[in-house]
Amino acid sequence: MQPLQAHAQTAPAPAQNPAPVSPPIAGRSIQLRQGKLPLVRLTGDIFYRVVAAEIAAQRGLYGAAAGTLVPLARETGDPRLAHRALEFQLAGGNLAGALEAAHLWAQLAPYDSNAGAAELALAAANGQTRGMAAALRARIEKSADKPAAITQAMGVVSRLNDRRLGLRIMDQALSDPAVRKLPAASLALSDAAHAAGDDARAVAEARTALAADPKSEPAALRALEYGMSVDPAAAQAQARGFLARNPNARRLHLMLVGQMVNNGKYDQALAELNAMSRRTPEDFDLLYMQAQVAYRAGRLDQARALLGQYLDVQEQRQRSTAPGATMASASASDAHVLLARIDEDQGRIDEAIAELGRIQDPTMRYGAQLRQAVLTARQGHTDKALALLGSTAPQDDDERVQGYLTRSQILRDAGRMDAAVATLKTADRAFPDAPAIKYELAMLNERLGRIGEVERLLRQVIALSPDNAQAYNALGYTLADHNKRLPEALDLITQALNIAPNDPFILDSMGWVRFRMGQLDRAAEYLRRAYAQRPEADICAHYAEVLWDKGEHERATALLREGYKKDPKNPTVLDTLKRLGVTP
Repeated sequence: MQPLQAHAQTAPAPAQNPAPVSPPIAGRSIQLRQGKLPLVRLTGDIFYRVVAAEIAAQRGLYGAAAGTLVPLARETGDPRLAHRALEFQLAGGNLAGALEAAHLWAQLAPYDSNAGAAELALAAANGQTRGMAAALRARIEKSADKPAAITQAMGVVSRLNDRRLGLRIMDQALSDPAVRKLPAASLALSDAAHAAGDDARAVAEARTALAADPKSEPAALRALEYGMSVDPAAAQAQARGFLARNPNARRLHLMLVGQMVNNGKYDQALAELNAMSRRTPEDFDLLYMQAQVAYRAGRLDQARALLGQYLDVQEQRQRSTAPGATMASASASDAHVLLARIDEDQGRIDEAIAELGRIQDPTMRYGAQLRQAVLTARQGHTDKALALLGSTAPQDDDERVQGYLTRSQILRDAGRMDAAVATLKTADRAFPDAPAIKYELAMLNERLGRIGEVERLLRQVIALSPDNAQAYNALGYTLADHNKRLPEALDLITQALNIAPNDPFILDSMGWVRFRMGQLDRAAEYLRRAYAQRPEADICAHYAEVLWDKGEHERATALLREGYKKDPKNPTVLDTLKRLGVTP
């Protein structure tokens, strides 16, 4: 925060000779000035309260710190104090308190666009949407930089859990004809429509933006990405046309390569990457990408050879530049991670562990050590793996959390469920605000049949992370799978789907709860969509069971056998085969 006597922040165009908004407060010489920071004589009382707030925040008492600064901001009229109170409330996870501080900040600094944006964003995060569309529209129309204002509006709307409501708000916010014709408006609506699960609208908006600006790579990227779920052939043809006119559109080219890989067209993908390499031979990252494609294609030896070339390049870069001057160390570490995965896939676990030991990048070192421990446990050396974990030194709280999660995973896989649960309970006491720990603890309790604990923990995750789609989904699916409180399960999964409309696992859950409620046609449609996106064994078994109940026994049998072929040990598939009397 700036010192109270600094006056650098002013309104864009303050009135001439502005009169004080209010008279000086007796004994404190605080003079409010229109469009400018107030003139404040730093008294001992003000100094003491500011320092007390900072000390409280350093001790983790964020609510107390904000509680000191908010009334002081009102007394002095200083927006910086309200802004600092907002930062403290956010650090403490108090969204309601943050909204109050943001509202005060916007009141004290009506000329500050950041204050208004923060207020709107926190209103969205708190679910307060009344008047939001009108406020966003007014901000966009008044802004001299409308594309930036539109981007800021999308940042506000993206905080809403209900993505369909977000799309409606953006439609209203961009309803002015002069604004609506801007390419930035079409791009924003394209993103909002995709988030709401309406990819047909998303593609149409992207193409509108592309028509307005034929050289816009962001528009071409959206047309391809969102178009793949609507009309893949048309989306790819349009992308190729754009690349023919704009051969240096690297991001679009790489996205097209990614689509080829996803469709199993590995030779085409490698040919495209080779063509890109010939056009830009200095783009050495393309070597790594070729290795990734070869790996996805199952051509492990080819991938290994490409990674060897890539590592040679990175070593040359490191030798020819000053330490830390390039990203060569991090790039080499990525290559070592993929080489370790190749070793792992080929059953060369000792080599994989050694490869992970070659990682030099300090930001990746701890994660590599965790992976070494997991691989050691996979060899049957659980105690050695746990000892390795104990010898590693996490650098921050995020790594400490990951260490707890890895230890629990090793214990779980070794069948030591009580020890795994105890590990996560210890972690939960150490990091009570870490949703990942509570979520994993809930999943362990689900395996142990402790449904009450599952529900309690997942509700805590939702309270800590209100936009955590997987937490809503896990709780809803658990209730549906146990045939309990189905209307509530449906509501939870609906909330998850509002946050992530295209997530195949949430679509699977929606299909399963509809099945439990006897809505077979709707269940089959959700499961068809889920399986098309993610043809995994669990989803396959659910889809087959719904088809069986619909009387489509031949299709169901074929699906179950397909699921069994994918994963012969999958418990959901095996249970469904047994109950329906189908032989693999």
